[in-house]
Amino acid sequence: MNKEALFQEMREQKIRLILELKENVKSAKNMVDLDESDTIDPEDLSHQFEGGEIQHLFEEQLFRAEEDLLNLKHIDFSHKDRVQPGAVVYTENFNFIIGIPSMPFQFNDKQYVGISTESAIFNQMKSKQQGDEFTHASNSYTIKEII
Repeated sequence: MNKEALFQEMREQKIRLILELKENVKSAKNMVDLDESDTIDPEDLSHQFEGGEIQHLFEEQLFRAEEDLLNLKHIDFSHKDRVQPGAVVYTENFNFIIGIPSMPFQFNDKQYVGISTESAIFNQMKSKQQGDEFTHASNSYTIKEII
């Protein structure tokens, strides 16, 4: 397995998410902008408020995604023998990329999910090695391989 290609796919996924969120922020801003020359009724103001809330949510997601992309650049992707940032952890159920969160995605016919070092599951698996077991959310995992 080409670990660098896997992390490149993760970077590209983050970039696509950032572009999508930028479009969503732009669309939400358009919802907020009212034409002051038009007659404005209370319903328009309600929609403007909702649009502002939506815009704020998208901006928060965009900020986190941009921060994740920056953090991804600082992770050491060399071979690992313990669960730590930059490791890829294979279990019988899931394949985890340690460092930043991501939506599950396919790569070379396997499904991966990125997890943050701030996540509860990371705390359960931190510093474990191949063959070790951990439990999270009533699910048990055995680490098959770490690269």
